[in-house]
Amino acid sequence: MPHTSRRKRASVPAQKRLQVTDDDGWTHVTSGNNVRRAMRTARGPNPQSDNADKEKDTQAQEPVLAPAEAPARLTLDELQMQYAAHRERWVDSDTWKTLTRHLAEQMRERERMASRDEAVRGPIDAIVCIGLGSPSGFLRDGWVDRRTVSMYQLAALDCIAKQLSRPDNNIPLSFPIYAQDPVFNTLDCLLLESLGITIVQNPVAFERITQNTLLFCPGAEKKHLELVLPSNPCLVFGGPLELADSDVIQNYISRVDSRALVPFSINEHAFWKMRLYFRVDEEDE
Repeated sequence: MPHTSRRKRASVPAQKRLQVTDDDGWTHVTSGNNVRRAMRTARGPNPQSDNADKEKDTQAQEPVLAPAEAPARLTLDELQMQYAAHRERWVDSDTWKTLTRHLAEQMRERERMASRDEAVRGPIDAIVCIGLGSPSGFLRDGWVDRRTVSMYQLAALDCIAKQLSRPDNNIPLSFPIYAQDPVFNTLDCLLLESLGITIVQNPVAFERITQNTLLFCPGAEKKHLELVLPSNPCLVFGGPLELADSDVIQNYISRVDSRALVPFSINEHAFWKMRLYFRVDEEDE
């Protein structure tokens, strides 16, 4: 005789992975329980707003991603030790050794251009980083553990800054480095600040880009690239821009040259098909 009094175990619904676009336009992969929802207040009528802005304002509710969640017991000292290990592996890689040569070539070219073009104020005036991600935190159920990717990309950013500030480059030993990403948490900010990187909020990083800036954008969304590339930065690290379906990005591509990175075998996700893009001297075209 069947046991009719046995209670059935309640089924647990499977977590669904979502692609979430936050207020600043960054796209993230997350599970439903890692997203806090916030009601957006619609702005008053603005006759100068285009149709895209009007559609955005009329959305009643959109998911907003909080800063990435770091492990509860993780300390800054431990995070710095993790970063040091990632940096050591990056420095020993053929990817960085090749990039070092490309950077040296471009610094020599920038110095040559600066000698006859008043608009070129030395090799660079700043480094602006957008889309780095969180070196310490994570989004639950993400397809790729972005912490390791962000660690290696941060190591690349730091090494590039150190390479450009060497005395033999004939440029100031220090220049501002700005980083902007909505997922930065407290530990991330402390780590980056210990490396001399200034954390800024949207849209400050976009406003810091000039024709003498190195744009470090390994994880930038297409919509952000369309905002910053018209500023004509002298160097761009990221991409592959060639795959972007955008007239703005392709217009930038048509005016620059690039050098491919040697594949980073330790973690291919960190620098997948990325390149160093640089403006071409008009006299050399």
